[in-house]
Amino acid sequence: MSERRKKIDASNRNVRLVGNPKSAQNRLRGELYKEAFDRIEKGIKEDRYFEVIFLADSIIADRTQSLVQTILHGEQEQYGFVGVGLAIEVLYSESKSKGINLGKKYRALMREIEEWLPNRNVAAHAFVVVNADNIDCGVPERIEALRETAIQGARLARDFTDSTDKIIKELKQD
Repeated sequence: MSERRKKIDASNRNVRLVGNPKSAQNRLRGELYKEAFDRIEKGIKEDRYFEVIFLADSIIADRTQSLVQTILHGEQEQYGFVGVGLAIEVLYSESKSKGINLGKKYRALMREIEEWLPNRNVAAHAFVVVNADNIDCGVPERIEALRETAIQGARLARDFTDSTDKIIKELKQD
């Protein structure tokens, strides 16, 4: 198991603060999510695709880790903050080990996010990289790829937030 996939003490500064009703962290999260979704909407209209992609990534990572925390509720060890791909791996592992069925639709949504990640990676790490595979891909094609990645990321962030929040609510009722 990767060092980054190991649990650490829940009090570690790299562990996401647990959401509690009316807590300072929940109020702040609410403000941040509103700002992020507003910026995503505005960013698509104003061709700020990098911003949209990275906000979608941040939202998806936080929602994934929120669900993992809900699954591990009360445990003294949690996972530190990791990127989306690793967070989804942890979610698969923890839901399986705890016997939690996330449902076919949710798992399909996670697979769709996993399929989106390589395009997010190109935006983050390779927009200006020229290699044998992309030598014929000029600025207009790269901008169009960013636009498509941003639009898909925006949709995934919204769908994933809504779906994750429903699952968390259901788990807390049980």
